[in-house]
Amino acid sequence: MTWQPAQVQFPPTAKGLSDAMDTALAQGKGEITTAVSRLGALSPSFVTNPTASTATGSDAAQNALVHLFGAELRALVVHPYQEGVGQGESYSRHLSAPNAQQALAGKLGDAWDSYKPAGNLEAVCVLFAEQTLTAFAARLKAVCQLFPLSELCEAEHRAEQLLRLESEKSVLPGAPLGGHWRPRKLTQLQTARRAAQAIGAEIASAYGYEVESTNPLEELEALATKKQQYLDTARATTETLAAQFTGTGNTYCLFATGTARQTASQITATHPFDHDHGFSAAMLFTAAPGELIVLRELFGL
Repeated sequence: MTWQPAQVQFPPTAKGLSDAMDTALAQGKGEITTAVSRLGALSPSFVTNPTASTATGSDAAQNALVHLFGAELRALVVHPYQEGVGQGESYSRHLSAPNAQQALAGKLGDAWDSYKPAGNLEAVCVLFAEQTLTAFAARLKAVCQLFPLSELCEAEHRAEQLLRLESEKSVLPGAPLGGHWRPRKLTQLQTARRAAQAIGAEIASAYGYEVESTNPLEELEALATKKQQYLDTARATTETLAAQFTGTGNTYCLFATGTARQTASQITATHPFDHDHGFSAAMLFTAAPGELIVLRELFGL
């Protein structure tokens, strides 16, 4: 093969797929007109589902769900790798648990933070600590799965990289040649993506006619079975999710109420960990009274 001038054109193979759908789509358009005329001659009667009366109140449950999970709150995270929070230099950063509590209390009185909570509050504070970096990285990873807050995820990434640096510091890295191979999909090219979308719409329409060859009663039976399976799956999904909320490790939590100053005092009143737990992080959630029901129940407060 030799180099030759490029001739940009619409792919003939793709155009062939489009042309193959023309007959079916043209016939389908005519059948729609016929079907509409037949619908006008029908006088159907309908029976409502008896479950409708049993499900009365579902709209109220939906509103309650929106209220329960739609709370407006403020969130704060402190960890060893924040400037002015953690102690140590360079890679040797740490934050003892009592100092993490003090950092939370200090932020409640930070006059320069425009998002500082004010007024009468309720607060949920979560503190976890470990004595080694390895255990702390594992704890951060577990907590991030439950609370994927950006600050926590950054701390988890930093801890993982520090562990990796410690294990690979004697490895000499190599460097690839300039120009890098990257995995790509053809549809990442805009022209190919638009062509696939346009032809795909035609094929989907034709496929819709193809599946209309089934018996309507069989379709209804299949739909009823599918809905039964969905109802079972919906409940099972909730049960599976609830089962995941287990296990805490070295984690303590606190529920506090009052002003920002009163909340800060409650946070630092007692210390579940001593300074020997040199790797710690803490989360503080504040909101108006009655807005943190989910978090209180999540931590058994």
